[in-house]
Amino acid sequence: MYYSSGTYEAFAHPEKPEGVEKKSAYIIGTGLAGLTAAFYLVRDGQMPGNHIHLLEKLELTGGSCDGYKDIHKGFYMRGGREMDNHFEIMWDVFRDVPSIETPNVSVLDEYYWLNKHDPNYSLCRATVNKGEDAHTDKLFKLDKDSAMALSQLFITPEADLEDKKISDVLPESFWETNFWLYWQTMFAFQKWSSALEMKRYLCRYVHHIDGLPDFSALRFTKYNQYESMILPLIEYLKKHDVDVQFGMDVKNVVIEDVDGKKTAKELIYVKDNKEQSIPLTADDLVFITNGCCTDTS
Repeated sequence: MYYSSGTYEAFAHPEKPEGVEKKSAYIIGTGLAGLTAAFYLVRDGQMPGNHIHLLEKLELTGGSCDGYKDIHKGFYMRGGREMDNHFEIMWDVFRDVPSIETPNVSVLDEYYWLNKHDPNYSLCRATVNKGEDAHTDKLFKLDKDSAMALSQLFITPEADLEDKKISDVLPESFWETNFWLYWQTMFAFQKWSSALEMKRYLCRYVHHIDGLPDFSALRFTKYNQYESMILPLIEYLKKHDVDVQFGMDVKNVVIEDVDGKKTAKELIYVKDNKEQSIPLTADDLVFITNGCCTDTS
């Protein structure tokens, strides 16, 4: 997709890339980003599904959306991501992924209808004294110094925030505001968290500021995100014969650098405690995700 005004580019179907039948793709990880890469190779790249190989270290797809039992550590219950109207790529994917539960309906349709019929909000944003309403009353209670410091943080260049904590850029009075209570409980921030990270969250979610006091900024899937999003996407990919391999602990991608052009030549992985490799040709594609669920979403 190219940058353009409006939705002209978004609604056009791409031409089939020349020579795509000769190519293969190796995608490391089966989190939301890896599965999305496979989806686009199938739908827009029109690559044969059996040429697409998803390599997963665990025995379960889903990345940060999964939940599973580890006999050494107990149960992993991964948290869900706050869903946003402006996850354009996510909604572009799920408008074409069929619901598992409802015939002739997409995952996006299911999600959209649910949140129209049952919009999210909370009558009590915070409690004190073992359950009494803290009466934040939808107020931010930002004093002038805190409001000015937040505004300054919003426009500060990222290079000026490296190695700084939130407490380095916000005044002492900020920690007593309702805004900070809303913010740290929504996004799991602490005083010592990165000021750069907070700036990025401010820029990314500024359009939801008015929904912080009562959670009306949030939208939810019908079930947990693994069942509502990952499972339908996996089902879609399986129907297109995409190859999913588990227990594939990819350790390295061997890169050849010739005159500044970097080419992946080999994948090194461990499976069943044995190191093995996959040789790559000039027609192979390799996709590596960065492991950050919010940025990826």
